[in-house]
Amino acid sequence: MKYEFDTTVGEGSVVVTVVMEYDTDSEGIYGENIEDIIYEKVSVLGLFSAEQYKELEIEGCMRLSKHILDEADHSVSVEYDMRDV
Repeated sequence: MKYEFDTTVGEGSVVVTVVMEYDTDSEGIYGENIEDIIYEKVSVLGLFSAEQYKELEIEGCMRLSKHILDEADHSVSVEYDMRDV
C-alpha cells in the first residue's frame, strides 16, 4: 500500500511530498519504507543525506500510524452510524 504526505525540509522550509510504501496484516503495519521524495513533480530522493532520510522516515512512520488509527476510528464511527439506518 502507499501513503503520501507533505512536509517541509531544509533551511528554506521547502515543501516536498514523501511517498511511503507499507504492508499491513492482523498484527499491524510493517515494511514501512520511503519510495520517493518529490519536489515540484521531480524526484529528489537521492539528494538527501542519510540523516535527513532517516528523519523523514521517522516522521513518515509516525504520520502513517496516526493515519491508520484515524481510518480505523472513522470506520468504527461509520459502522455505528449505519446501525441507526
